[in-house]
Amino acid sequence: MRKAIDFLKTHPIITAVIGVTIGVTATKCFTPDEMYLVAFLRIIFTLTMCVFVYLISGEKTFEKCHTTTGYVYKMGFISILFNVFFLFAGLLPIITGEDKLAEGWYYRIFIAFIAVMFVGLFEELMFRVVINDALLYSFRNSKHIFGWIAVISSFVFGVVHVIGVNIFASSSSFTGATLKTISTAIAGFCWLILYWKTRNVWGIALLHATDDLVTFVPRALTETKGQIGGADTYVNSGTGASIIYIVMIAFSLFAAIIIWKKVGKTIDFEEIRSNW
Repeated sequence: MRKAIDFLKTHPIITAVIGVTIGVTATKCFTPDEMYLVAFLRIIFTLTMCVFVYLISGEKTFEKCHTTTGYVYKMGFISILFNVFFLFAGLLPIITGEDKLAEGWYYRIFIAFIAVMFVGLFEELMFRVVINDALLYSFRNSKHIFGWIAVISSFVFGVVHVIGVNIFASSSSFTGATLKTISTAIAGFCWLILYWKTRNVWGIALLHATDDLVTFVPRALTETKGQIGGADTYVNSGTGASIIYIVMIAFSLFAAIIIWKKVGKTIDFEEIRSNW
C-alpha cells in the first residue's frame, strides 16, 4: 500500500486520471431520485476526491481559503447572474398560484442546500483542483501550460455534463448537448481564473453551489422527487432550450471577459509556475 501511495504522489497525471474517472463514473452510476440520498452520496464523493487532491497537492489547496472567499464570490458572481435571473422566472408561477407548493417543500430545500454545497465542492475539487494541479506539476516548464489547463479542464467539465444520454438521437439532442458543453465550459473557465488568482477552492465551490441551487429551487418547491441536473435535462429540451443556451453562452462570454480583465490580468503566472 505504501508503494502504491508513493507512486500516486509522484505521478500526478495518473492520479488525476484515476480520480476524475472514479468521480465521473460514480456520479453517473449513482443518481437516486431522493434528495437525501443525493446529498449523502455527494458527501462521500467529496471526501473521496479530497484524497486525490491530497495525493497530488498535499495540504496546499486548503491552506489560505479562508482569506479570499469573499473576494472570489464577489468577483465571480457575474458568472452565475444569468441563472439567478432564471430563479425569479421559476418562482413566478408559484407566486401567482399557478403551481402549488409540494408537501414537505421546506425539508427538500434544506436537503437541496446541503446537496448542492457538496456538489459544488466535489466538482470544483475534481475539475479545477485535480486537473489544474496535476497538469501544472507535470508540465510547469511548458510555455503554454496554462492554456492547456484552461482547455482541458473546461472541456472535460463541459462534456461530463452531457454524458448519460444519446446525443445523436436527434438533431435537437446534439445541438442541446453541444450548446450545454460550451456554456458549461465557459463557466468552468471563469472559475478557473479565480482559482489561479487565489487558490481558493471554497470560494469557487460556493459560486458553483449557488449556481446549482438557484436553478433547482423552483423544482424543490413544487416536486416531491428529482435529482439535481441530469444529462437528459440538458439536451432533450427542444428549440426553446437551445435559444436559451445561445443567450447563456453570449452572457457567459461577457462574464468571462469581465473576470479576465478584472482578475485574470492581475495573475502572476510565473509565480504560480514557480511556487504552486
